[in-house]
Amino acid sequence: MNSPRSLAIACWIVPLTYGIYSLIQGADSNWDIRNYHLYNAFALLHGKMAIDLAPAGMQSYFNPLLDVPYYLMVMHLPAILVGFIMGVAHGLNFVVLLGICRQALTDLPEQERYRTPFWLALAGCFTANFMSGIGNSMGDNTTSLFSLGALLIVMTGWSRLAEVTARVLLTIAIGGVVSGMGAGLKLTTVVYSVALCTGLLFAPMPAIARLRVAFVFGVGVLLGLAVTGGYWFVELWHLYGNPVYPQYSSIFPSELTSSVGVVDTKWFPISIWEALTFPFVFSINPFRVGQVRLHQGIWAAAYVIFWWWVIAGFVRSRKGAPATRLPSAARYVVAYVAIGYVVWMKAFSIQRYLVAVELCVPLFIYLLLTQVLAYRVARNVARMLLVVCSIGVLVGGAHSWGHDPWAKRMFIADVPPLPEPEKTTVLLTAGDPPLGWLVPMFPDTVAFATIRSAFPQARPAYDNKIHDIVRSRGGLVYALIPGYWTDGRGDTVKDSAELADSGQALAGYGFLLDAGSCRIFHAQIGKGVYPYQWCRVTSVR
Repeated sequence: MNSPRSLAIACWIVPLTYGIYSLIQGADSNWDIRNYHLYNAFALLHGKMAIDLAPAGMQSYFNPLLDVPYYLMVMHLPAILVGFIMGVAHGLNFVVLLGICRQALTDLPEQERYRTPFWLALAGCFTANFMSGIGNSMGDNTTSLFSLGALLIVMTGWSRLAEVTARVLLTIAIGGVVSGMGAGLKLTTVVYSVALCTGLLFAPMPAIARLRVAFVFGVGVLLGLAVTGGYWFVELWHLYGNPVYPQYSSIFPSELTSSVGVVDTKWFPISIWEALTFPFVFSINPFRVGQVRLHQGIWAAAYVIFWWWVIAGFVRSRKGAPATRLPSAARYVVAYVAIGYVVWMKAFSIQRYLVAVELCVPLFIYLLLTQVLAYRVARNVARMLLVVCSIGVLVGGAHSWGHDPWAKRMFIADVPPLPEPEKTTVLLTAGDPPLGWLVPMFPDTVAFATIRSAFPQARPAYDNKIHDIVRSRGGLVYALIPGYWTDGRGDTVKDSAELADSGQALAGYGFLLDAGSCRIFHAQIGKGVYPYQWCRVTSVR
């Protein structure tokens, strides 16, 4: 692998291999695609915001732009081709990460100049978060391209950062724009825009120069954020008086929304002690920071090595010994990972949002080990550690977010006859299992509203809004309820339980479920079967 030609070949082979890996995984059926990724793109392209009420819960109001390419592909291309394209696109993270490794490791011996960056980039792409998201629609492996791309852009001009020239300032600004575009597409990515911008304050140059490049990068982030997310902030402000609706309704009150800040706070460390040991906590118990079992030890290892490096540097300085200094560009990578982790923990603490820095953790480990150990020893320790961590992930550490066997089309659903879809209202009665993905299977003139989901409802205003929708449309009202195929093993009981539960929930909102009218309809994601029950509903107000 120690030649430029080998790396060039790898930049083709690795993404294509991830395309094949995506095919092996199967059709993407994760919880989020069944809730909002498909619905949001459909709603944007068909003007559904004007007639629907939170069919995908709180997530109905996330920026849909990131989901549009996926939606167009699954609606017009064979499912298996979509899976391959998504896998290849995610595999491009390797290409960008390889460029970062090469920029950070400019002082390698000749015999390792190309080989070491290759293996470190590959190890980054064998981390659990990244592997678990290959080929799926959740966006973490897609927006990581923007964060890593911004990091690479800044690093390419690193040696000239102190220069006050148009070329240098334009490079930094472009890096900021790329980072901001990722944040605009998926707001969780703003964590890494903060890390990239703050990391510039640790560049080895005069303080005024640091402030200058950080400011230029920050302006670029705002421009990029406006490019991909500005239109959506304006839309939400126009409709609800809140650019991040329904979150932060404590700051931007809405009659439909209870007073909340960030809605999902259950993942945060519960004490200072847990915060200080968090990498060990979620390495031992991955469910502490997510819904899927992602087993890996690389974060705990990186945490130990980071503090080893900090303490070793402090001891050297106290003894007056000469300090070993990281190469300048390498220092930026260390700052990016360390700051990104801390801001992530304070902002979300949801494991899959770590992808954009986790990809750099093998490089982070390698760089710091070379500062605390003799080079040959550091190289061997890093090799052993990263091989063990990668094998652990590859043999079962990265569990799927949800896949089904392939079919010709990704999404299929039988739709009941609707003589007047422009007057019809449908109530979704379950937030889990999610039903939002079924909405695009219906005519776009049908109105959908949810009564149970992760939406911070302010009642009775929310209830009244649903009844206003029903009255203004003047047509029939139906309930869309999860269904189970009868197979002689109790599914009929499940259907009845769902009906009873949904009937009680509907009654609480002022609707009466006609259980005798219910019919089961067929729906699929790939070859996975997701039937639903379709029932008549009447208002009792």
